Amino acid sequence: MMILILFPACRAEEDFSVNIALSQEPPVLDVMLNSSISGKMIAVGNIYEKLLVLDEEGRIKPELASSWTLSEDGKSLSFTIREGVPFHNGDVLEAEDVAASMNRWLDSTPSARSVTGGSYFRETGPLSVEIKGEGKLTFLPVMIASSPQSAVIMPAECIEQAAEDGLVTEFIGTGPYMFSAWRTGEYIELCAFADYKPYADDSSGLWGRKDAGIETLRYYFVPDEVTREMGFEGGIYDAYDCVSSDYLERLEEKGAKILQGGENGSIALVFNKKEGVALDQKFRQAVSLIADRDTLMRACYGDSGFSIHSGYMEKEQSLWLTDREDPYSVRDPERGKELLASSSYDGSTVRILSSNLTNLDKIAIALASSLESEGIDADVTVLDWASFIEKRKDSSSWDIYVSAMTKVPLPQLKTYLSPSFPGWFGDGELLERTEDLNDAGTLEEASMLWNDLQVDLWEYVPVMIPGHYSTIYAVSGDLEGVIISDGFYFWNAYRDASH
Repeated sequence: MMILILFPACRAEEDFSVNIALSQEPPVLDVMLNSSISGKMIAVGNIYEKLLVLDEEGRIKPELASSWTLSEDGKSLSFTIREGVPFHNGDVLEAEDVAASMNRWLDSTPSARSVTGGSYFRETGPLSVEIKGEGKLTFLPVMIASSPQSAVIMPAECIEQAAEDGLVTEFIGTGPYMFSAWRTGEYIELCAFADYKPYADDSSGLWGRKDAGIETLRYYFVPDEVTREMGFEGGIYDAYDCVSSDYLERLEEKGAKILQGGENGSIALVFNKKEGVALDQKFRQAVSLIADRDTLMRACYGDSGFSIHSGYMEKEQSLWLTDREDPYSVRDPERGKELLASSSYDGSTVRILSSNLTNLDKIAIALASSLESEGIDADVTVLDWASFIEKRKDSSSWDIYVSAMTKVPLPQLKTYLSPSFPGWFGDGELLERTEDLNDAGTLEEASMLWNDLQVDLWEYVPVMIPGHYSTIYAVSGDLEGVIISDGFYFWNAYRDASH
């Protein structure tokens, strides 16, 4: 095992620590190149900050930017950067760092790059940057605020010194916590940054004042839910994620706080549209009709923590929802078998790939059972998260994979609608219409385009969305100020001495 130490000293005024059990260890902490949920919960907002973030109402708010302006024609976006913001290594944030970070983000985020049309950020002053697009940049601010591949700001020097694989090797940001140590397979430790510079007097969601009253945050990696729960009850952990509905009553009786937000994201059964049996649209339609969505979601979540509806977007995102229904969302095995008989499916084994992350393998097993009940042979491969990420890149090794997809603010940011993301969304006309959403002048115009596009996507079936999840978190009764927003965050947490 290896320990990486970046900074030896933590702030010492308040010698408090919080131990957090996470169901998943991030493969890397380079959250710009990797969109793992655990990586974002550890790094984004704690270690790294962004130019813009979303508050709890979904409004765009400045973080490292003091202001930003979109030109009247929508083709130019400029930022003024906050003055005197320190990095963890003692350097001060400048336009050079912002331009380097944002251009790296564009290079690693195809959806954002498609909006800018190949344009990049440039410095226009010591504390100002600008980007001029070939088309409209209407949606670039919300992408910056909330892309799964996080648009975090780091020193230009860290980017220049990235490893051969492109990953940064030093985790230096402007946030209230500094990276301290990573013991692979065990935990990542952060410590409070004494020179952190707050940017607001109040807070809303992930935006606003950060106090870092807890000296040390230690994130333990505990994939087994029973072990997480027992460790929490035994006082080893102060908080843990992905709480099973089976434990809710007992935890509440013992004085734990049970925290649950809205829909955090969706479960996606992603079809291989590059090669294999799922290349046939009728096969994809058949599977969608044969599988029982309620059974799949209960296999993972039990009786709570999920909802079922046809939308690709989450129910709180009302702008993107429609009254129309997915014609393949209601189970109809007989119709499914008819479609299968008229497809090119030759009776070969359907290969289902899953990770063992947060019971996703149980969904894979339930899917295989549904298919086999209708005479379709199925085989399930379950891997750890890092191995799963690598395996799904190989189109010859699977037909369907099961994954949790975090909530995104724009439908064109759904990774399974990208031709380069495993699953390989390949319909040219639908892909063009997805990209055309970026040319809409307003969110309302984009909403109308999306409503029509989603109907055709339901027919094409790039994925099957059995349901949307609402992650449940448990926090010890004496811990206050924990923020729930597509994850749980501790920069404003504190111990209640009266508890």
